[in-house]
Amino acid sequence: MKPLRRGRGFTLLEILVALAIFAVISITVYGRVGDVLMQTGSLEARTFATWIAQNSLTRLQLELAPGELPATGRVVENVSMTNRDWELVTEVSATGEAGLRRVEIRVHQVGEGGTRGDDAIASLTGFVGRY
Repeated sequence: MKPLRRGRGFTLLEILVALAIFAVISITVYGRVGDVLMQTGSLEARTFATWIAQNSLTRLQLELAPGELPATGRVVENVSMTNRDWELVTEVSATGEAGLRRVEIRVHQVGEGGTRGDDAIASLTGFVGRY
């Protein structure tokens, strides 16, 4: 009769080491995925805010009659885009040239309860001329 051969397998220690390595890798990957999702959401918000600012500047230019300049001052309006609320702050100021106005547009995202963030998500500076 032949002696019984012990099966070659993993020891408990080897399995524990493998599980520990897998756990460390899993935690690292999970953290990176969370970072990527946050960056993607932030990039999406900045992209929409930039589009809103560009649309506002274009609308301002198109609404003016030929030879007309926009009035100087500050205008705050609320805009809804992509099922989100945005606050648009437009400031028109005079420049050194009589036929030219500086337009600065800042876009803030409005959160729940109507509160907006202090920092603008996007800002755009453009110039509108008489001609």
